[in-house]
Amino acid sequence: MKQRYGPVTMNNYFQTDADDLMELDDATNLIVEEEKPEQGLELHIGSNVFRTTNGVMKLQGKEQIVLEVQPDPPTLLLTMDFYDDHGQRIGHLRRNTLSAAGSNRFAVSTNIAPDATLDDPLTVTVSDRTTGATVIEAYLFQRRKIRVTSGHFYTHKGELVSISPHYCRIGTGLTMFGDVVESRGGTAVIG
Repeated sequence: MKQRYGPVTMNNYFQTDADDLMELDDATNLIVEEEKPEQGLELHIGSNVFRTTNGVMKLQGKEQIVLEVQPDPPTLLLTMDFYDDHGQRIGHLRRNTLSAAGSNRFAVSTNIAPDATLDDPLTVTVSDRTTGATVIEAYLFQRRKIRVTSGHFYTHKGELVSISPHYCRIGTGLTMFGDVVESRGGTAVIG
């Protein structure tokens, strides 16, 4: 609406015509919230949470573990390098399949039901054939969250990694418990 002040014409942007006003009830119907898809994987390592990761765990500066979710057929996939207490690589697992070097030492088990969905708790467990001990165990829950429930393995530097429901420990120098880390699409860095 324009107002005249002598020979000058000015626009008044704060004044509106009553015809342009909308009822509040009509305006609320116009507000549309699009559901944003959740991005990345959330890794629960012991009692620590790494949000929006790419599924990669970097231990002492080296990417050692990769967790992936395959939608069809629904499967939790684990890729991991195995080391001894001297830091020598003794095996490799790629997407739940052991390399020839590690097949005599390690065993992999998964729960794959014929009618499984991503809403089912999909698991993958690696155990040491010589000791019978669990090397690492992980399961998928709520479609994009992966919990590593237990772990007992070595890093490329030969330091022992211990994962329990309460903590994640590397050697004697680092123990993490209750940390929440926003990874912003990157790796879960430990140590």
